[in-house]
Amino acid sequence: MFRDEWFRVAQQGFPVPLSEILTNSVYYPACGDDGDPVKYLGKQFQSFVYVDYGVGRDAVVQKLTQFTGYELEVSRELQRSDLVPNGWNPPPFARMHRIPDVVAQRIREPFAIWALYRRQPNYDDDHGPTGFSLLYIGGDGVATYHALFYTRQITSAVICLIQPGTGWGGNWTDFEAHDGPLAKLVLENPAGRPRLLLYGGWGDGDLYRTAPWPEYATQIAVLHGRLRLFSRDVDAAQ
Repeated sequence: MFRDEWFRVAQQGFPVPLSEILTNSVYYPACGDDGDPVKYLGKQFQSFVYVDYGVGRDAVVQKLTQFTGYELEVSRELQRSDLVPNGWNPPPFARMHRIPDVVAQRIREPFAIWALYRRQPNYDDDHGPTGFSLLYIGGDGVATYHALFYTRQITSAVICLIQPGTGWGGNWTDFEAHDGPLAKLVLENPAGRPRLLLYGGWGDGDLYRTAPWPEYATQIAVLHGRLRLFSRDVDAAQ
């Protein structure tokens, strides 16, 4: 949950409250500059973790001020040590996998920016929350989930699979694949699974009527024709 005190933390350079930022967050790998999760989920969730290795820092900085109805009150560049202060040991699949050259050419220099927003006074609660947090990481969606969530035994509230760039899009793996590395980490996280999956893309809306991971079988909302929200089935283990 978003906290007003985060403004002071970011402005004065205090240690980043990373566990608070990650808890009950919306995790969006291969996000590009898509603001739909903030637009449609902002009333329920106020912490967003965006990750994409194909978007450069300068492009992200240019977009940070473009959330309708919100002022960017403070942004802070983060270092690797802010995110993994105790270091990070990649999982076996990350150490063994070789990224194809055609994909490697699309990878930008890694970076991390923590941005905090406050709602403009001429907008009310119908528009969205009074404030929200956006942690944007220039990195791989699988490795980042492992480093931030899995190793800390924290789960996000929502996982977003929206046009994740499989194939020609430049992703080294298929995020939608149930037997893929992202699904394996998210679904086998000791902390449990996200409650919700936000699924969609830019093609025929009929493609998104069923979630790609069968654990999320219940559609609870159609946010627009090509973006749907699914909840996970409740089971004893998760």
